[in-house]
Amino acid sequence: MSEKLTEEEITTLREFKRDLFNLYWERFGVFYIHVMPHPKLEIGKRGLLNAEKESGIVLVFGDKAVKVLDSKPDYLFAELQFGSAWEPTMIPWDAVFRIYDKFQNSATQLRFLQVEAAPSVEENVSKPKVTKPEVSGDGNVIRVDFGGKRNE
Repeated sequence: MSEKLTEEEITTLREFKRDLFNLYWERFGVFYIHVMPHPKLEIGKRGLLNAEKESGIVLVFGDKAVKVLDSKPDYLFAELQFGSAWEPTMIPWDAVFRIYDKFQNSATQLRFLQVEAAPSVEENVSKPKVTKPEVSGDGNVIRVDFGGKRNE
C-alpha cells in the first residue's frame, strides 16, 4: 500500500469516504470516525492531545454530539462537542481511517493519505558531531547485581 495514488484515485477515495459518511449519518443514530493526524486537521482550540498526535482521535457523530455539519469534496466541517465545549472541527477526507457504528455491526477501514512534508531547514543543516571524552581506568564505577537475594 505504499504505492502513490494518482489524482483521480485520490479524488475517488475522497468521494467514497464522503458518500460512506453520508450513509452512516442517514442510517445510524451514533457512529464513530477514527481520524489520523494530518496537517489540515483542525479541532478548534483543543487540537490533538498527547497520544492522539501519533495514533489519531476517534470522534463521535450523532444528533446530540454534532451542532453544525457541512460535507465538502475535500473535507468535513462539523461543530463537535468535547466535554461541555463545542469545537469547530475540520476533518480532511484524507485523514479518515475508520468509520464504524456504535455496536460495530458495520465497520470500515480505509486508506488514509499522509502528506509528505518537505524536510525542515533545521533537518537540512548538518549538526556538529559531539565527541565523547575517553575514560580510562575504572573510575567511580558502581557494579549492580540484578539477581535475586542470595543466602550467604
